[in-house]
Amino acid sequence: MDEEKKRETVAEREEQRSAQSVAAKERAAEKKRLRATALEKRDSLTAQQRKRYSDSIIKNLTGLSCYQDADAVLTYISFRSEVDTIPLIEQALAGGKAVFAPKVTGKEMVFYRIFSLDDLSAGYRGILEPAGGQSIEAWMDDWTSQFPHILICLPGAAFDRKRHRIGYGGGFYDRYLSKFLLKMEVTTAALAYDCQIFDKIPWEAHDICPARIITQTNII
Repeated sequence: MDEEKKRETVAEREEQRSAQSVAAKERAAEKKRLRATALEKRDSLTAQQRKRYSDSIIKNLTGLSCYQDADAVLTYISFRSEVDTIPLIEQALAGGKAVFAPKVTGKEMVFYRIFSLDDLSAGYRGILEPAGGQSIEAWMDDWTSQFPHILICLPGAAFDRKRHRIGYGGGFYDRYLSKFLLKMEVTTAALAYDCQIFDKIPWEAHDICPARIITQTNII
């Protein structure tokens, strides 16, 4: 390859990288805008609406075989205007399922088993979390009879009808699931209000889509 062609090739690569950088910045800005819009809509729901919608969402979830067949339920602990997961935790515990909640340490998240709501206390950003104990990985190591059925319930800010998800910007669930899914096959379900669902949102190739999104009126 002569020098002129080399320069042309280098210029083309630089142009391509520049275009990719611009596109990435545009996606990030659009994600930020949609996250703010979705959270504003969610926060505008009244306490009565959130309770009514959350009850319907949990009812829709627990009516599915992915919940009914689950030996273990890993769920976020609801915070502020998120879909309320406390009734889900209480129902799962009463039904004899192993329940695990996340604890954040640095940039990583670990799910630890809880046996009651009393096992939770304020942690990362004031969100209730377990102090520690048996992790889901340790529980799985003790499971000897067969492969356990595991359900993971995800929070999120915004979603679309192809199940793409925009989180809160920390990347905790994407990092956790990218590792956990290599160890064990699990079922994932995101819990959201209808107002958090958009026709289309920007997404990245490394994003992990939930298997389903449960709202108060629909299962996507």
